This record gives sequence, C-alpha cells and structure tokens, in this order.
Amino acid sequence: MSLPWPVFELVVATWALLAVPVFVAGLAGWDPAGRMGGRGLGKRLNSRWGWFAMESPALVTFPLVYLLSGNLHVVGNIVLALWLAHYAHRTLLWPWLIQKRCATVSSTMLIGAVAFNLVNGILWGWFMGAIADYAGQWLTDPRFLSGLALTVAGAGLNIQADYRLLHLRKLNSGRHVMPHGGTFEIVSCPNLSGEIIEWLGFALLTWSLPGLAFALWTIANLAPRAVWRRNWYRENFTDYPKQRPARFPGIL
Repeated sequence: MSLPWPVFELVVATWALLAVPVFVAGLAGWDPAGRMGGRGLGKRLNSRWGWFAMESPALVTFPLVYLLSGNLHVVGNIVLALWLAHYAHRTLLWPWLIQKRCATVSSTMLIGAVAFNLVNGILWGWFMGAIADYAGQWLTDPRFLSGLALTVAGAGLNIQADYRLLHLRKLNSGRHVMPHGGTFEIVSCPNLSGEIIEWLGFALLTWSLPGLAFALWTIANLAPRAVWRRNWYRENFTDYPKQRPARFPGIL
C-alpha cells in the first residue's frame, strides 16, 4: 500500500479545494440534497435507515484501510479512536434516538453523504497507514495537546446541544421548538458549532493536509446550514432573539 507523497498531496489538496464552491453554493441557497429545509432531489427514504447508511462508510473505511496497512502507531491509534467515537455515535446511536420514525431523507442526500464519507475514510486511513510519520515527542507537542482539547470540547458541545434539543422536542411532543437554555442562549446552532470546533481540533492534533481538508468540508457543509436554521427560527418564532449569531459570536 504505497502512494508517493506528492501524488497524495495533490489528491487531498484537490479534495480540499472542492469544498469552496460547495460552501458558496450553500450560502447562496443551492440545496439539491434537502439539508436546508427543502425536500431534495430523488426518491424519499426512511431517515433512520438512510442516516445509518450515510454514516456507515466513515465508520468502516478509515479503520479498514489503516489496519490493513499493517503500519499501526500510537498517534494513528489515538486518531482512529477519536474517529470511531464520533462515528459510532453518529451511526449506531444517533439515527435511532433522534430521527423520527416517519421522517425521510432524499436519495440525493444519501448518495452524496456515502460518497463523501467513503472519500474521507479512505484518505484518513491511507494517510495514517502509509504516509504519516510522527516523531516520538508528538504526543507532548502543543499542537497535539491543544488539538486534542479542542476535539474533545467540540464533541462535547455538539452532543450536549443535540441532546438538549432532543429534550426540548420531547417536551413539545416532537414538534419544532425554539431552542433555548445553555449554549443555545449564545448561538443559534451550538451543535453545529461544536462539530466545527471538533474537526478543527482534529486538524490541529494531526497537523495534516487531510485534517485541513476535512475541517474545510465541515465548514462548507455546516456553516450554510446554521445560517438557514437561524433564519428559520427568526421567521417562525416572533420572540426569537434577532441578534443571536448562527454559529460563532461576532463571526457568523
């Protein structure tokens, strides 16, 4: 399993640059997958099984490619453990706890998410198994330590906000609610903010081009969605704070 670094670098850099038009299109309101309120293109599928299918490739490909490389190392093992913690929750718990039984997703969203997770899982597995070469003192490097702290803090914020929103919906018999309390008093979508922080931390602790690419794609996917949600709250709840930012105070 070998791929010259310049070739791998070119592939990942190209992948990272593709996030830019996706970000711009999302802010402009282009939404063929239905991630920002529309129905999306294609056949409608049960959201629970659809979400499971969407996230499964990420849960499988990174560990499979990395483990098959035979080049296991401490940093790679830690990175894999963090990855599995995120995607095990998103694949094995999230669909069944959060998604409504009758909700649906578009086949366009399913196909796009499967392709996205396959690409990222393969790139990460290949990088950690065949490219990465961390010095022995990397575990005490400030970039690793601060990145690890950001990753854990971002994941915690993401999960706390998601389950806070779930609790509020249960109190309202599953209907849409105006989120309030905790970090929802600071930004409109702390769950999405947390996920951005998580993957920015991941990029920092790995100090890698795949990390940067994944962080850019996370921003490209989630920032427009946060703006849409903030605007939806403003339109549907007359008492929603008009000045509350979508993602980060003073930024967005």
